[in-house]
Amino acid sequence: MLAESLTALAGAGATALIGAMATDVWQGARGGVVRLFGRGGEDRGELIGAQLDEDALLVGRAEPAGADEVRAELLPVWRRRLLLLLEEHPDSEGELRELVARLQGGLPDGRQVWTQSNTARDHGTLFAVQGGNLHYHQAAEGQVPPPAEDGAEGAG
Repeated sequence: MLAESLTALAGAGATALIGAMATDVWQGARGGVVRLFGRGGEDRGELIGAQLDEDALLVGRAEPAGADEVRAELLPVWRRRLLLLLEEHPDSEGELRELVARLQGGLPDGRQVWTQSNTARDHGTLFAVQGGNLHYHQAAEGQVPPPAEDGAEGAG
């Protein structure tokens, strides 16, 4: 079982990789991932390269309207592949971290983080928003919460 930090790294790697598809940083992303997977043998790197090309073609064909949907479908696949890579080659962690940082820095605004994953544990409550604002007002027990500014019901 991988540490939570490596699981998060695989998620960040998949997000950066999928976000790079059909952008100017794609060739660098592709080359970095092929190098990482090539550690297990040259054939594996070539196979991964072919899969990347096919997936990037899917994203490119869906641009602009459906590209995010295709990316969302590809994300768990590449997250799993990167997790397996980290299990098989723990020494690849540093190189993957560098690749993620380089890709995130090179992606255009709005592509650096296009998806998010939020998890609440141990009876926790999670409030999340992407690309907007979230206003939460906790009412004291027994009190009615004030109405929200937009006319929606207040949280309580």
